[in-house]
Amino acid sequence: MDSNLSKLNKMNKIAVIGANGRTGIEIVRQALEKNIVVKALVRDKQKINISNPNLEIIVGTPEHYKDVDQAIREVDAVCVALNICRKSDWPWSKVVSPYDLLDVSMKNIVKAMKENGINRVITISAWGTGDSYEETNWMFKFLINKTNVRYAYAGHEDQERTLTQSGLDWTSIRPVGLNNKQKHKEILIRIKRNDPLKRMISRKDVAKFILDITDDERYFQTSPSISND
Repeated sequence: MDSNLSKLNKMNKIAVIGANGRTGIEIVRQALEKNIVVKALVRDKQKINISNPNLEIIVGTPEHYKDVDQAIREVDAVCVALNICRKSDWPWSKVVSPYDLLDVSMKNIVKAMKENGINRVITISAWGTGDSYEETNWMFKFLINKTNVRYAYAGHEDQERTLTQSGLDWTSIRPVGLNNKQKHKEILIRIKRNDPLKRMISRKDVAKFILDITDDERYFQTSPSISND
């Protein structure tokens, strides 16, 4: 599948949960470039250095239902870019997020979506979650099992479980290792797990893929793994 072949996006207004993060802010930027109206849920308004009439910033936390409810009202789709954070990218670095952040947040998101009649949600998970674990190489398996990265993977497992039981039009994207490269490269997409992926993908291309598939029914209730070519 090629996300560039997806039909014209009909999602005119989206919520971005976790818009302060390195991938979340890319989703916000690229959505605004497409003239999509964005409601961004953030803990710290000062960390979003974007001024745009199509951007509405909601200060709050996805751990509080009322904040999520406010952020997703009257949107066409919800994009979730949350993760269990550490002090640094070093795998053994101290975890600074609540261990149940992803579980609590996704339950709030699903509840609020149902209350507001919104069906489409896309979340960023990780390569190695669920049935993609067997695709990973020894290095990823070591990180998942032996370092503090495991707390993020446990959270991704929890949020995917909530999504699969939700009945919503969900997609849980499983990117490989993330980098901050700015140049766009082709995106490899794997759903049936038959072909290998490369080791890295840029956050910029993850955001692009999310926005490309927001209304693409081919990805409803799927968990595609993606990498750069």
